[in-house]
This record gives sequence, C-alpha cells and structure tokens, in this order.
Amino acid sequence: MYRLASGKKRTNTQVTTLRKPDGSLTSDTKETLRLMLEYFTSEDNDLDDNNHHKHIRELTDKQSNTPDDREFTREENGSVIEGMNNKKAPGEDGITAEIYKLTFKIFPKSITGMYNGCLKNGYSRRDGRRPKLYQS
Repeated sequence: MYRLASGKKRTNTQVTTLRKPDGSLTSDTKETLRLMLEYFTSEDNDLDDNNHHKHIRELTDKQSNTPDDREFTREENGSVIEGMNNKKAPGEDGITAEIYKLTFKIFPKSITGMYNGCLKNGYSRRDGRRPKLYQS
C-alpha cells in the first residue's frame, strides 16, 4: 500500500486511444495502430527525391534476373521479433523491442502483411529514407 501511495509502484500502462487530427479519439486498438502507422511512416513522393533517391528508383525499375523473393511467414517474423533484445535502446523511430513484441502478438497478420508489402514494393531502410517524423 505504501508503494502505491508514494508513487513508487510501477503500473503497466497500455496506450489504447490516441487523439486524431480532428480532435476525436480512436475507438479501438486497431484504429490506434492505423493512426500510428500513418503518423510514423513517410509518404513515398518522387517529387521529394534527391539524386541518390532518383538513382534508387531507376535501379528498382530495372527488371532483375532473379526469381521473386518468397513472402515472409508469421513464424519467421515472430522468431525474429521474439529474438530482439529488450535491453537495447530503441532506434530512431523510438519503438522498443517490447513494443514490437507486444504489437506482433496482437496483430501478427497485419505486421506480416506490412513486411510483405515492403518486400513486394522494394522498401527497405537501406534506401536512405527516414520516417517523416525525423525528416528535417
């Protein structure tokens, strides 16, 4: 009781709603996740490309002589995400390993679909782009 009254007892807080741009709140976890994805991912606009990005686009437009990559499975994604170290600092996006793990447990199909969409469309962190939250 003392720890609770003194504020020393930790409570696990889970974000379930966020305020949308129109001022209303998200109605469920799925809508909250969609809002977060829209906010933290950058829009791919070729008008914003510098020379490096233009070159990357040219390379991706060329037909390759390799077979298509097979899609990721839920098991592969789950194994990689579960292997993430909870004690490491988050990357530039601010998302910790614990958040990745929790999100994957709740939305394994959506997360796997997102990664497969990135694979299909050729998006990777190696292209030099940063999330719009961090673009200056």
